[in-house]
Amino acid sequence: MNRIDYQKKIISALTWLKSQVEIHNSLSLTDINHAAEDFYCGLLNLVYGYSLKNINIIDQNAAAIDLGDEQKKIAIQVTSTSALAKTKYTVEKFIEKELYKKFDRLLILNIVKKTNHEAATIGGAEYSLDTKADIIDVDDLIKKITSDPDLQKLKSIVDFLDAELSLPTQKSLPNEVLTILGIIEFISDEGHEEAGNGYLEEPIPEDKIYRRFADHADFLVDMYNDGYIEYGAVLEAVKKESDFGQVKLRRAANYLKRYSDDVLTKFGGDPKDALSQIITDFSALLGNNGYAFDEGAAEFYVIEQLVKCNIFPYKEVPLA
Repeated sequence: MNRIDYQKKIISALTWLKSQVEIHNSLSLTDINHAAEDFYCGLLNLVYGYSLKNINIIDQNAAAIDLGDEQKKIAIQVTSTSALAKTKYTVEKFIEKELYKKFDRLLILNIVKKTNHEAATIGGAEYSLDTKADIIDVDDLIKKITSDPDLQKLKSIVDFLDAELSLPTQKSLPNEVLTILGIIEFISDEGHEEAGNGYLEEPIPEDKIYRRFADHADFLVDMYNDGYIEYGAVLEAVKKESDFGQVKLRRAANYLKRYSDDVLTKFGGDPKDALSQIITDFSALLGNNGYAFDEGAAEFYVIEQLVKCNIFPYKEVPLA
């Protein structure tokens, strides 16, 4: 669908630019901030129907204000700094230069990420800025754009982004890699923060495979060995090359413990049926969120996590 393609391109382009600004600023290379003023001037005009112009070029007296639409009386500062001190400075200069007589509203666009200030408003009797409504960032802009029902507007924004930005060529990843990345991404979401409560921390794969699941040991071992030949190197590459830190991987493992134990209980302790259900759940999860799915890769990831005791974990035995 064209709409989905447009949305994906917009998200990809604006998040890429956001990351470029972050990297450049971390290296004290701020030229990109000045270039961003003209870029966002054009983008905001498309998104909101403004007629913004770069005020810094027209009026050097407009301190701390970058863009202005004199018809709609909108003034915008484009910044990569989210500190409260910078926000206060901007509002103070807006008041000091009596720009509130020319513009009814001041907006601050943070081209990296905004900070939620505790103060509801900043300013004085002459002008007051609403810190919730009048400060936006790239994430807010993306949500605004991608939720717009006007398909033609989305296309015009994509055309603008294509003309303005030279995005790196994206290499498509094999389905097996996307499958493992997708699984880890979803199960390591910050909403799942169970830190292994009620489960042993150290894995004991020998006890699990040959004692706890003795009746299914041959099946599980063969499943692991066959999967390792096909997907072992893929999984190791994903772990090494992806940007998943140890916290995210640990969170994923902890979520798997609780989730898989619930599934195992549901199937009366039968690991074969429980594993099949887990893989089915992952397939539906990734499919519903637009990810490619390779059943073999998902199967191997699950069995590898079983060997590590993140799938079907041992429960602690309470002391008498």
